[in-house]
Amino acid sequence: MNRLKELRSVAVDFFEATQETIRNLNQSERELFDHVVKNMDEVKFWSIQKFASEWLVSTTTIFRFTQKLGFSGYSDFINSLLVTSHSQQDSAVPDVVTGRDYGEAYLKNAMEAVRVMSPQRIQSVMEKLVLRPDIYILTDDNTHSIGQYCERLFIALGFHAYFPETAYQIQNLANHIRSQDMIIALSYTGEDAMLIDVVQRIFLRERPYLLSITRADNNPLESLSDTNFYIFADEIRLNGMDLTSSLPMAMILELLIYEYLTRSRTQEEAAREEAAQS
Repeated sequence: MNRLKELRSVAVDFFEATQETIRNLNQSERELFDHVVKNMDEVKFWSIQKFASEWLVSTTTIFRFTQKLGFSGYSDFINSLLVTSHSQQDSAVPDVVTGRDYGEAYLKNAMEAVRVMSPQRIQSVMEKLVLRPDIYILTDDNTHSIGQYCERLFIALGFHAYFPETAYQIQNLANHIRSQDMIIALSYTGEDAMLIDVVQRIFLRERPYLLSITRADNNPLESLSDTNFYIFADEIRLNGMDLTSSLPMAMILELLIYEYLTRSRTQEEAAREEAAQS
């Protein structure tokens, strides 16, 4: 316990430490990162030699990987995992999925998406929402149902929210989007050509605020965005259909909604108190 307290005083939570640097990883480094995230309770006990042998790479490659994540070295990396791993144990996986490997991975992916939500990015979105912009929701084919849900959430808050579902509707609404509006773009890969083309054509005329939710890599949609939240998911395809979970994406949208509700109520209460005192 004393060792843990000592670590907490010097080490930084792994997800907090890597929330910005992850975007600089190449594909092979990204695979290493995913392995660390999904096997944190094992990796935290590995020596650098063990890590290197598991991935058939040199210890120099692993050392450079940890530095690219923003750590001073391998020991700094491991200390961060130890602190983060303990935090995860405090939020135990529910008993209903105990012993079911995919069930645990499924919940871990969702929890990790929430853990890496940067307060600065949340604040940026809140500052835009307080201006009550019109909201336009764009998706790829695989996130269509999440787009419908997103529209319902914002309409419930009193926003003018629009989710065009056909090419004609998308083209029509795109011509009405203004710089003071907000676009929410949902695409796990962030590489959907039609979605990116629509955004780029809008940007030729106006420059609305673009919030996107994608996987954690350098993808075209992320690079166009004012604010991007990234998610983790096991990519699953069956009979040509994409069955990758949309749960992490829905959770991020819900948490943004709840944050906005909380702030709105706090401001309303403060205004009532000020009015009562005057």
